[in-house]
Amino acid sequence: MLKTSNAWKFVAIATLVSVMASPAHAQSGAVSSGTAVSSRSTLPNDFGIELLGRCLLYNFSYQRMVTSILGIEAAASGLGSGSTTGEGSASLLLGSLGGRLYFLPKRNASPFVTGGMVLINASTDSGPFGSDNATGDYGYTGLGFEFRSPAGFLFRGTAYGLVSEGGYFIWPGLTVGYAF
Repeated sequence: MLKTSNAWKFVAIATLVSVMASPAHAQSGAVSSGTAVSSRSTLPNDFGIELLGRCLLYNFSYQRMVTSILGIEAAASGLGSGSTTGEGSASLLLGSLGGRLYFLPKRNASPFVTGGMVLINASTDSGPFGSDNATGDYGYTGLGFEFRSPAGFLFRGTAYGLVSEGGYFIWPGLTVGYAF
């Protein structure tokens, strides 16, 4: 059975509150003539696949830029096994919600901080471990770097801190995707 802790909730909430309360959040997305425009402003949506990362092995993610420096995202992944002879199956579903704060709002390449939470649902219906369902969650925070080209190519590398039950685990993530 997976257990939850309030420590990660504090980290995730503090990260999101600091992002939303940031003075840079109030910056306008409007750009005067002669000023550089980032591809995050012209291509505010992105879809990608992250290998390793906050959902452990992989995830498919969608991000929407709310302002020139703040993105909100959701991701999902799943693992499972089953038997054609009816001897049982197991599944692990993970979904995450979070935000990302970019440091260079007018550049196509920028370092960022990210934070949020991952929800877990694990189940087995028979086999050596019996039948069981469990739910849990953990928080994540991280530092990374993103390149988003004007043509829509997206590359993101992140070093995550996965936080649960008062401890943490450092885990990398690499995302390749398309911005539109």
